[in-house]
Amino acid sequence: MRKILTALLVFLSPLSFAQEKVSLADISLKTLDNQTVSLSQYQGKPLYIKMWASWCPICLAGLAEIDELSTDPNKGFEVITIVSPEQKGEKSSEKFIEWYKGLEYKNIVVLLDEKGEVLKRTNIRGYPSSVFLDSELNIKKVVPGH
Repeated sequence: MRKILTALLVFLSPLSFAQEKVSLADISLKTLDNQTVSLSQYQGKPLYIKMWASWCPICLAGLAEIDELSTDPNKGFEVITIVSPEQKGEKSSEKFIEWYKGLEYKNIVVLLDEKGEVLKRTNIRGYPSSVFLDSELNIKKVVPGH
């Protein structure tokens, strides 16, 4: 948990890592109960996104940390996770949702990027990956690995 918080403090520093502003504010995703949400609802606070897949053992090993981080009231940023059904070897939305219901992590916000838009804009090549957005939802940094 401390490692994640330390990494996130670096992210929250005023330095910008992106050469060109790339925003994710206009992307619509699905919740696990099939509701459409826009990332724009997270505007106003920095956002930490963990990109992961159900087949990735490193991703699964990190879910407990994300679950714990999601409940920390003093973190100063929002935390969500995004899975991309039928992209990069991931299950379909229906199969993923059914599989995820069997897990014990109830504090994690899991959104489905069914069109792969987040993957495309962030140039994610592998899982897990972390995406750090500023309060206007512009990409500050993308970090591969756990």
